[in-house]
Amino acid sequence: MFFSWGSCAQQSENAIELSQLRLGVALGFGTITNPLNDGDNLPLIVIPDIAYYGERVYFDNGQLGFTLSEHNRHVFNLISEFNPENRFFVTWHPANVFIARNAFTEPANSERISISEINSPKWALDGGVNYQYIADTWRFSASVLHDISNVHKGQRVALSLSKGWQTQSGLLSVRLGLDYLSHKLADYYYGIQADDQVGITFQQNAAWLPRVELSWHRQINQHFGLLAKVKYHYYGSLSDSPLFSSNQSVTVFTGVTHVF
Repeated sequence: MFFSWGSCAQQSENAIELSQLRLGVALGFGTITNPLNDGDNLPLIVIPDIAYYGERVYFDNGQLGFTLSEHNRHVFNLISEFNPENRFFVTWHPANVFIARNAFTEPANSERISISEINSPKWALDGGVNYQYIADTWRFSASVLHDISNVHKGQRVALSLSKGWQTQSGLLSVRLGLDYLSHKLADYYYGIQADDQVGITFQQNAAWLPRVELSWHRQINQHFGLLAKVKYHYYGSLSDSPLFSSNQSVTVFTGVTHVF
């Protein structure tokens, strides 16, 4: 869920050794378009890459995990991370760090409520289980998480399938994803509550959100490389909320990577 250039560090070109801390950074130009009314687009200038894998415990760019079982191609983890849906309300959210209003497509709802008019949602910490199936250049991941901080009191599911190709020009990878937000989670972040006092209320239903990501990384030497990423999020029925000005968000970045 986080926009980081070095996630899944054990499978990247710069694979880390067990019990070693990996520190890296990408410097360049990019942006995350904000689909919410009066929400600023989020600049991407510096993207950190921080990962550590111990015998069982690991931290990988915003996700803290504990490996329950690792056998052949199957991996089962316990994980925790900040809920990413708060990223469009908070500029320095981890989902923005670890990578004018957007108006590609107008949503169905004709009423518009600015995010500055409502109560800002709180940070939430989600926790749950993750399963990964790793086969050569393929990776399937499925996570089921619940709000362990008792903020939105909902659940989410994150599914992804990624494939990498090592070419003469660098490592090209594609990731297809599908996220499920429960009713309580979606309504907490994108509904309009009575205590917002904006003259209307809106109840947001559960939603499935597809996404696709394309990235290219070319290693120049042991420490430096080149990186380009494009990520597309489609918000579907979520954009019926009066908070949305668009039903999609696009993330783009290009720059230079450095591993310390």
